[in-house]
Amino acid sequence: MGRPREHDDDTRDRLLVAAGRLLATDGPAALSIRRLADEVGTSTRAIYSLFGSKEGVVREMFVAGFEGLGRAFEDVGRPEDPVEELRALGMAYRRSALDRPHLYAVMFDCPVPEFTPSDTDDAFALARLERLRSAVARAVDAGAVVGNDMEITFTLWGLVHGLVSLELSGVPDGLDADAVWAQALDAMLAGLATGR
Repeated sequence: MGRPREHDDDTRDRLLVAAGRLLATDGPAALSIRRLADEVGTSTRAIYSLFGSKEGVVREMFVAGFEGLGRAFEDVGRPEDPVEELRALGMAYRRSALDRPHLYAVMFDCPVPEFTPSDTDDAFALARLERLRSAVARAVDAGAVVGNDMEITFTLWGLVHGLVSLELSGVPDGLDADAVWAQALDAMLAGLATGR
């Protein structure tokens, strides 16, 4: 019979949120096992039990971020209009990032020197992003957008990634982020429909 589990999913989630907060406010040097345990009010043993190491904490943040993105994409479903699907996926990307900003930087910037995504980590991330590429391929096949599906995917991803990064940095006073997103996606999708 195995040992009973001492630390639950709530502890795990609180540690991941605290790790993200430490990274965002105090930088990578602040993320230590001791400081993380103090932030959450748990023991270093809990962290080692759940994650194995500091690198394990960051890897779990990376994986959790892409799991969340994958779920956000799944929630879009398959709208009949392939262009509407692309617009919805762009907005799902935004929601995923804004709902869990503590994971976003780890997903794409790898701010902790001790963590480098492995080939397995990279494959996991790309598998979640495959949903966007398949939707673009569907739109190309339907004639709703014109061009190479990989190039369009990268362009669309670049747009939403850039907008999210700017929004997470802080929206200037008087700027309506929702309007910016609508304008940017509409302009890009209109351009893709004509191949320009």
